[in-house]
Amino acid sequence: MKTTHQMTLLLAGLLVAAQAMAAPVVIVNPKHSAKLSADEVKSIFLGRTNALPDGTTVQLALLKEGKVRDDFLTGALGKTESQFRSTWTQLLFTGKAQAPKQFDSEDDLKKFVSSTPGAVGFIDSGKLDGSVKKAD
Repeated sequence: MKTTHQMTLLLAGLLVAAQAMAAPVVIVNPKHSAKLSADEVKSIFLGRTNALPDGTTVQLALLKEGKVRDDFLTGALGKTESQFRSTWTQLLFTGKAQAPKQFDSEDDLKKFVSSTPGAVGFIDSGKLDGSVKKAD
């Protein structure tokens, strides 16, 4: 009985740790000084605003697909992939926004953000390093 209880606690701990490692974080170019609120992040990624709080034009960077993208869309934006694509299709069709840059890997996205003023993107928290800055 004691072994079963210990095993259950161990598995629960591993599950919590795995979920914590998969948490997406919003990143910005390291020269950007302001923090972004959850509402500002949502406005930027849903194309409602095209500038950072300091007036710098946003260069939006997205992962093309994957768990990090799905977790970000549902967690930070409250959107499914279909809803997000629909929003951006409408923005692009009406000319209200420019298409975000899309990347196959978090490393490529991070390189773009680190070298592009105004760049905003998201990566897994485990990929965060000194080349980019956490926005929130």
